[in-house]
Formats: sequence, C-alpha cells, structure tokens
Amino acid sequence: MPLQVKLPTHRIPQKSRSAVRFMIVGTLGTLLQISLYDFFLFCFGIDTNDSDWLVQAAFALAFVIETTANYLATSFYTFERKPDWKNAGGFALSRGVNYLIQAGLLALLLWLNLSDRVAGIVAILIAGVINYFILNFIFRRQTDNHNTH
Repeated sequence: MPLQVKLPTHRIPQKSRSAVRFMIVGTLGTLLQISLYDFFLFCFGIDTNDSDWLVQAAFALAFVIETTANYLATSFYTFERKPDWKNAGGFALSRGVNYLIQAGLLALLLWLNLSDRVAGIVAILIAGVINYFILNFIFRRQTDNHNTH
C-alpha cells in the first residue's frame, strides 16, 4: 500500500495532485539551493573576484544538500512513496539529465540572443517540466510494479 501523506494538497484531485506537489517541492528546492549557495559564499568569505573553485565548491555543496532534500520531499510528498535505492537511482539520473537539458537550452537560447536572465529562467522552467515527467515515470513505474506483485 502506498505511503499516505495527508498535507493541504490532499484535497486536490488525484490526477493533478503530483503536478501541484512537484511545483511546490521544486519552488522550495530552488529557494533552498539559492539560500544555501548565498550562505556558503558568505561562510567562505567569497566575493565576485575570488577563486572559481571556491564558488564552485559553494555551489556544489548547496546542490548536494538541496538534491537530498528534494529527493526526500519528492518521494514522501510529491509521489507518496518511500525512498529506496531504485527510485534514488532514477532520481539521481533525472537530476543529471535535468542539468544537461538546462545547460543545452541555455546555450541555445543565448545563441538565439535572449538575455542572460530570460534565457536562464526559460531553460529552468522547461527543464523543470521535462524533469516532472521523467520523475513521474520513475515513481509511477515503481508503483505499477509494486501493484502487480
């Protein structure tokens, strides 16, 4: 039996619930990653003229922490499933694919002369929608396999 999480979105029709929850988790995850990144930049005493590797380290730490929190929230809240190695592997793969999609879209949009800011926002939004469908497939497939055994 699937894990039942009773949070405010439980009143949303079942067909739309995971999409709404995904948007909530994604928004909170984005805010968390930006906040952690700023926090690590502050803790490391980094300003815009500092070493690239320190900036990359701050970004990587924020990404790893946010990805872990996002995985747990996606499992328990978005798709109402217990975390396991199978969906963790799928989640990690989807995050890698999501990053590649974002980077590719950003490069394309910049090549099309969109502003840096608009190109970044559009790339993130499109990649987020694609990521939802990838994760939906991973988590729903697990449910279907669970229900047939």
